[in-house]
Amino acid sequence: MTTVLTATAVKSAKPKSIDGILKDKRYSDGGGLYLLVKSTGNKLWRYNYSFQNKKYTLALGKYPSLSLKDARIKHTEAKNLIAQDINPVEKRREEKAINKSGNTFEYVANKWLKLKSSSLSKVTLNRHSNALKRDFYPIIGKQPIKDIHRLQIVKIVQAVQQRGALEPGHRLINLCSNVWRYALQIGEVEHNIIADISKNDVLKPFKKSSYPTITEPKRIGELLRAIDAYQGGITTKFALQFLPLVFVRSKNIRFAQWSEFNFETKEWTIPAEKMKARKEHIVPLTNQAIKILKEVRQYTSDAKYVFHSATSKIRTMSDSTLSKALKRLDFANEIVPHGFRAMFSTLAYESGKFRSEVIENLLAHQEQNQVKRAYNRAEYKSERMENRVKVKNGLLESHIF
Repeated sequence: MTTVLTATAVKSAKPKSIDGILKDKRYSDGGGLYLLVKSTGNKLWRYNYSFQNKKYTLALGKYPSLSLKDARIKHTEAKNLIAQDINPVEKRREEKAINKSGNTFEYVANKWLKLKSSSLSKVTLNRHSNALKRDFYPIIGKQPIKDIHRLQIVKIVQAVQQRGALEPGHRLINLCSNVWRYALQIGEVEHNIIADISKNDVLKPFKKSSYPTITEPKRIGELLRAIDAYQGGITTKFALQFLPLVFVRSKNIRFAQWSEFNFETKEWTIPAEKMKARKEHIVPLTNQAIKILKEVRQYTSDAKYVFHSATSKIRTMSDSTLSKALKRLDFANEIVPHGFRAMFSTLAYESGKFRSEVIENLLAHQEQNQVKRAYNRAEYKSERMENRVKVKNGLLESHIF
């Protein structure tokens, strides 16, 4: 039985002496781990193991820089690799080759994700991360990004489309372009190879489908009356009634908290971290919207969320709750929760009563012209507040109510 080493034994370990000549000596700690004391007095940690019927020796480090405790930790890590059918020596060789040739695609992409973690929504960030882990890392993740060719990217994205994901294939090209532009700025690559890829030439086209919505006044009236008669959960009913009056994304409804509402100014201030554009958004509230909030407050004033889950006051309703409610009302084929935004936009533009800038501002759409966006600081507050009255007494009243 092998006697394990102690810190004292390691410190006092010496090379063996044969006829006055110093020779290397091993001090075993068990499991293939040992301390090799060289004739020069240097003390080195080594791990002998077998992998696929071949003998290997893994250098773990030098004592005293690497203590007995730390050597055992590295020993355990190496054994865990072997258990996963990974050769520790070969893995180290690959890592050294990578370090010598440059940073890997996975390393650079993760740095880009970390950089964007404060500006992208959690949903978008997770979608990017999952796509990279699923489609790219297993194939080119460990490859130095500067050695990757555009044909590799094309083949990966074409494979994604072959499984029926036509639109995601196009989005993945955009995602890779973001990573390579970042890599170019930090000196990891000399050229953005994604810029050389023509999506029209190498990818199958897709027809972008818009969210279904209802814009015919009579049918809108039927929808709203059906919502008023909804027999499901009370918070779901109030959320459905509230949604057409504020034209926000359904996620904003689901995560709305009482602290965000000001009944005196009749405003709902949605924090930047809850918005797609990561910018605080102020929603003007109609008298009808205020009435709904006061009604739902009787049920949820002690809860974290205004429209909480039907089963828990500390949880939001699920992202499918409103869709299922519309299906229950037999409107699922005509409109989805997001479609209320398109409903408002269509009616507002068709009325001719509002400037496009005000409509887009109410929808929290970001100005696409970067120069215009940088210099236009107006929030159109007076027109937005006027719009709040018109939504109730003018535009939507004449079309819907």
